[in-house]
Amino acid sequence: MTGDIDECALALALKACEHDGQARCVNLSSASLTDSGFAARLRALLWTAPKTARLIWLEMAETAAVEHFDLLQELGRQLRPTGVRFGIDHAGERLGQIPRLFEAGFDYLKLDASMVSGVGRDEQRALFVRSTVTLLHGMSIQVYAEGVTDEVDAVRLWECGIDGATGPWISSLDVAPGG
Repeated sequence: MTGDIDECALALALKACEHDGQARCVNLSSASLTDSGFAARLRALLWTAPKTARLIWLEMAETAAVEHFDLLQELGRQLRPTGVRFGIDHAGERLGQIPRLFEAGFDYLKLDASMVSGVGRDEQRALFVRSTVTLLHGMSIQVYAEGVTDEVDAVRLWECGIDGATGPWISSLDVAPGG
């Protein structure tokens, strides 16, 4: 039933995007990859709303890329023509184990909080993050940091070249117009 739940989540995201024009990210379960009709159902759903599909970001955990690379790559290949963005979240310790990462066709990758936490006070961690960002940018993959908890880490992550960030500190910022 996991594939059905993921399909429902995508349908709800499409409906919300159509209503307010805001982008949405849907985190898909790696278990859905083993459903032989999953990609075709998602593709059909996305083609029903081609303009809205461009507002959808689909992602799976790093473990899916390591354990089901070929299935994940095929899902991306089938869904990319619909205009969705495709990525990996919670990337970290197993990033180097993703086979043929350069061939995967990912639009973005989110570095796990365990990879970026403390980067503002740890020069070795900062060097690792900077190197990872440089490598991924060289493959035209955007890089986001998950779970940023303080300003010191956020500043260092921007210096390392990340494209965006999430987390408690980021959420606490007043980003409202005029704020």
